[in-house]
Amino acid sequence: MRFDNLLYELKDPRTLAKIKLPKVINETDSLYKTISSGKSVARYGDGEFKLILGENISFQKYDAKLAECLKSILKNNNDKLLVGIIDIFGCPPSDYMRKVAINCREEIYKYLNFNKEYLDSMYTRKVKFVSPEQGVDYFSKMKQLWENKDIVIVEGAGSRLGVGNDLFSNTKSIKRILCPIKDAFSKYDEIRKECLKQEKDKLFILALGPTATVLAEDLANEGYIALDIGHLDTAYEAFLRGSEKFVHIEGKIVFNEERRNNMIKPCKDENYNKEIIANLN
Repeated sequence: MRFDNLLYELKDPRTLAKIKLPKVINETDSLYKTISSGKSVARYGDGEFKLILGENISFQKYDAKLAECLKSILKNNNDKLLVGIIDIFGCPPSDYMRKVAINCREEIYKYLNFNKEYLDSMYTRKVKFVSPEQGVDYFSKMKQLWENKDIVIVEGAGSRLGVGNDLFSNTKSIKRILCPIKDAFSKYDEIRKECLKQEKDKLFILALGPTATVLAEDLANEGYIALDIGHLDTAYEAFLRGSEKFVHIEGKIVFNEERRNNMIKPCKDENYNKEIIANLN
């Protein structure tokens, strides 16, 4: 009988008044805000939430220092940094995300600022568009972030962002710092030290799981702009293939199983190999 009346009880404003939801803007607005702000970006997905809860994830074992850093970034209002979270605490996009929300809500709510506007962290892995033209426009706007800029890509070995596509063809120059494909946070001090060797006008592009979330704020505090773009290259590759889900890409690590099994093949792209300024893998 209780369930028969549930929808009506949920509609009751007295019920809704007790419900707290973080403010998460949509994917397109998240992109526009990133472009217009000129700030660094740190992102949280289900993996970062699980680490805060003390769990291991497939390519990063639990680390107490990492978990504390992730909590701190969520709690603090850093004016140099935009923070993105997965928009799952209202109506989740899938049954899996519903389970994530149920499991982590109580803990994660301790660190969220309910007066703050969060980006939707999925805006860098968007693969579904109303039309191909909309997708072209979306990625064209994304590319504005690094147009005519000198960039430093900090990525897991095998990720190879932009290799084989034109994602970064509009940059002035590209350098790469290669990091461990698993448990990258174990080498955080080395990664950070290598990043700090770069000039302040360099734009950092980060694709390093939870380590990128922490590194984005760290570099922002040091006067750099750092964008934690996660799976953007993988999303772009899927779009170019007309797919609405991630696909296997020859020569790149895409799926967690590939990371877990360290399935890295040598890269034959000469430009990519010349761009590597440090290999910490």
